[in-house]
Amino acid sequence: MKDQQHFRLTAICSSDRRMDILDTRRMLDTPVNTYEVCCTTCGFPNIDKTPDTYFIAKGRDFSGIEVMEADMGNLFVSNRVKKILEILCPDQCEYKRTFIYQTGIPTKWWLAIPNTMVINGEVKKNIKRCTTCNQPMHAHPGTQYKFWLHELAAPADIAKASNWYSMDEDDWKTGWIGRDVFLSVRLISLLKIISAKGFEKLSLGERKYKSLTKAEKDWVEQSIVKIGNLKDNVKFEVTSDKLDKFKHHFSVTNMPEAIIAFEKKFKVSANEITKIICSIKSGTQIDIGFDSPFVIEDVKNWESTKTKTKLVAFAFDEFGNNLLFSPTDKNCPLYFYDHETMLYDLIQLSILNLINP
Repeated sequence: MKDQQHFRLTAICSSDRRMDILDTRRMLDTPVNTYEVCCTTCGFPNIDKTPDTYFIAKGRDFSGIEVMEADMGNLFVSNRVKKILEILCPDQCEYKRTFIYQTGIPTKWWLAIPNTMVINGEVKKNIKRCTTCNQPMHAHPGTQYKFWLHELAAPADIAKASNWYSMDEDDWKTGWIGRDVFLSVRLISLLKIISAKGFEKLSLGERKYKSLTKAEKDWVEQSIVKIGNLKDNVKFEVTSDKLDKFKHHFSVTNMPEAIIAFEKKFKVSANEITKIICSIKSGTQIDIGFDSPFVIEDVKNWESTKTKTKLVAFAFDEFGNNLLFSPTDKNCPLYFYDHETMLYDLIQLSILNLINP
């Protein structure tokens, strides 16, 4: 029987300003998401069960970043990186949509949950443990671990530690807990080449994996060919050409009264794209490939969501569904709301993409 192939992995790190972790008065590194408690004695969470609805803190959406650490050894990835991982590392992660905190509004980020688990450390035997679940009461990697590995081999390009560490040396509940996430050195090399930014190898004094082997270099070269146009990081920019094309497509004429009415009704300054949306003639149809076209209403009939992150519904179909945009985002992302399921879906990163996909 042929031995399973193993790859050289290294732990990665990201900005301390995480999208799913906040600092509060109660404790440092407070998770945005609520985990199921698996021990009623010590309160230890079920760290292997990701919350069904995964939230990102409001205002923590980083521009130009495509890969970031998430809580419990998981990753946040852009849609481009998700597609790349599905091609090069199939079935190595489960992907979940993410939502703005305390809303049903989806974000552009995917939560990638590695399916491969590794052990990269062992807590010392003298550390106090819960009498019920046997979990350590604290597990600081600097002083309370017998060993701690940042480089290891595993049968996948993406993995996360099954063991956990605490920020505090006396009580894990004081500063939450975490797990390392690992990427293969060949995958890291590829992501760097295609400018998928947001992470770095964890800083080490002495590395075992200093350079790529020939086999790893060959894999990177072949993979760049395999992913095709996904290798190009095409950034969306609001340009005068895109604005003009959008205006022409919807036969927009300047309507200052509608813009003033919008700003007064929703108490927000209209950006360039919003001014154009306000100036589209009511009754104009938008066809996004659904059963029924959406009809743009007069500004006075527009509605805003009651969530903390407000979206504005401006076009409605005959079934009661609507299209919404985010007036505070300069790109004006476009959302679809299904009145039956009461769920939102992010369908375009900018409404301008309706004619510039």
